[in-house]
Amino acid sequence: MPKYSRTKLLMALSVSTVLALGVLPGPAMASGQSSAVQTAASYTSVPVAAARTLDRNPSHLDVFVNKSYPLKPAKYVPKTSKVPGTGIRLRPEATNAYNKMVKDAKKSGVHIKLISGYRSYDRQAQLFNQYTRMYGKKYAERISARPGTSEHQTGLAADVGNSNGACALQSCFENTPVGKWTKKNAHKYGFILRYPKGQEAVTGYAYEPWHFRYVGTSLAKSYTNSGAKTLEHFHGVAATKKSPPKSGKGTATTTANLNMRTGVGTSNRVVLTIPRGKTIKLTGSKKSGWYQVSYNSKSGWVSGTYLSNVSLPKTSKPKTETKKKPAPEKNTGSAKKTTANLNMRTGAGTSNRVILTIPKGKSVKATGKSTSGWLQVTYKSKTGWVSGTYVANTSAPKKSKPKAESTPKKKSSTKQTTANLNMRTGNSTKKKIILTIPKGKKVEVTGSKKSGWYPVKYKSKTGWVSGTYLR
Repeated sequence: MPKYSRTKLLMALSVSTVLALGVLPGPAMASGQSSAVQTAASYTSVPVAAARTLDRNPSHLDVFVNKSYPLKPAKYVPKTSKVPGTGIRLRPEATNAYNKMVKDAKKSGVHIKLISGYRSYDRQAQLFNQYTRMYGKKYAERISARPGTSEHQTGLAADVGNSNGACALQSCFENTPVGKWTKKNAHKYGFILRYPKGQEAVTGYAYEPWHFRYVGTSLAKSYTNSGAKTLEHFHGVAATKKSPPKSGKGTATTTANLNMRTGVGTSNRVVLTIPRGKTIKLTGSKKSGWYQVSYNSKSGWVSGTYLSNVSLPKTSKPKTETKKKPAPEKNTGSAKKTTANLNMRTGAGTSNRVILTIPKGKSVKATGKSTSGWLQVTYKSKTGWVSGTYVANTSAPKKSKPKAESTPKKKSSTKQTTANLNMRTGNSTKKKIILTIPKGKKVEVTGSKKSGWYPVKYKSKTGWVSGTYLR
């Protein structure tokens, strides 16, 4: 997986968009503290927000949708209009606002390109299923919405990029001309940055500096002025239905300015507001996701959505855990065989440096250490970590095999694409595109790197690709 770019596979890209990008997108959101306050929490130094009604009507511009609040009906189809100069559609209101934004940005020398807009329920299902097959369900849910929970289905979400394709659908987009301009000005046209940096635990999605949601200029202004970090914070709702801390006596830390109430639910009177980052005591009572707590000699109820670092009394479990520790060592020295050309890395995870690539069908020796689906192995006197997905159990390797492996037949090596990558006739984006190599595919490096580009072979075709998107 790429270093965090959350690159969606936008199979809906037009041919013109595809040709424009050197690398295709890979794998496709009143002040005052009174007793009338309804939200469960506010944020940082911002005053506690006044009561807001959560709009669930998909035909409204301020409809709220996320993993916990799916669209109703699930297969809702909005009225859309084609955005001029593209094959992409948005709600008419969003289209008009987008056109004005593009026009004003152009006056400042910034050229915005629309990459994605409305997606149907079926299209979203297709994308989500493809990401799941490619990366696994856990990662897919970080970069793509399940069908029926996507803002793109409302016709109000727009993925934007630079006209030259720079950093398309990647985190580095934030530092490009369009990335900087839209972050600063999009709200003036009714668009808000939906999935901000560092808020994945709240929104349920990885950082997307390119994803803007149209909510109308009035709500966009209120949202921006409130200082809320996310739309979830603004409305005082949870992003995902993850289980809150286990019930029991102990302590917890507030993750936002949090209202303590006289009972369970925002309809109860506010006793006081606990500042963000404060440690509170859990009394042991829990109901409907709310916890009874004690703070500054006051007792009341708070929403578990805004609690972290929960510390509960120790139990007798450590005794059973000590017996389990030696278990992994039983596999020490066991032989395994690679089921694909497999990268050995310095640590468990694709963000770590590649030591070497082990060819498919080779035997490796497992050291017995494993974590998060990765195994520590030894191959050709090198020790590192490999994904357990691509190794299978086998009998101990024959002693004669290492000798055969020590004499490589070729000097070539293999690398894996981290995005849909254009193979060109030369080492430059000005060269003709031969074909596009899908993300996650293995390519054979046939020569030395030149100006950041590699000569490679893929499906009997040879050409040049940017080394930026190889690992």
